[in-house]
Amino acid sequence: MKLVITTKTKLTTKHISTFFKKLTLYEIDTAAQLEQESSKNPWSKKQLSESISNPNNVCYLLEVKSKIIGFIIAMPSVDSADILNLAVHKDFKRKGYGSSLIEYLSMNLKKRHIKTLFLEVRQGNFAAIALYLSLGFEEISIRKNYYAKNSNQLSIKEDGIIMRLEISTL
Repeated sequence: MKLVITTKTKLTTKHISTFFKKLTLYEIDTAAQLEQESSKNPWSKKQLSESISNPNNVCYLLEVKSKIIGFIIAMPSVDSADILNLAVHKDFKRKGYGSSLIEYLSMNLKKRHIKTLFLEVRQGNFAAIALYLSLGFEEISIRKNYYAKNSNQLSIKEDGIIMRLEISTL
């Protein structure tokens, strides 16, 4: 699917042609590299591969000028879905691409009669929390000491925030 994303800078507005496609194992190396570069606590290539291979999961990638710049992986159930992973290349963050991935996912899940979208985010991931709140997600719960703060100090823990978005009303 082709989508035009408008990015605004101080002096100009640019229209950038983007494409969403199903993320498959053919793109696993690129997805794994993107995950490593965009996350302080990245999934392993094996974790990504298992999630992409799961026939129940919904996985999309986002291309700009034939370059994969992001992906999203979600796990639908009966009438809800959980976002398992979302990554955007560091050079494309804060430009609307993360929002576009979530909106594209939501649009496709809605066609499958999915009503609610859930996700979990580290309490210290302020940029991601701001993004999710701007899209209409609301905080519904806290998982105390759920995440290791970082991969170097596994004993230091960080809370996880569970968020929900009602996509049936979008």
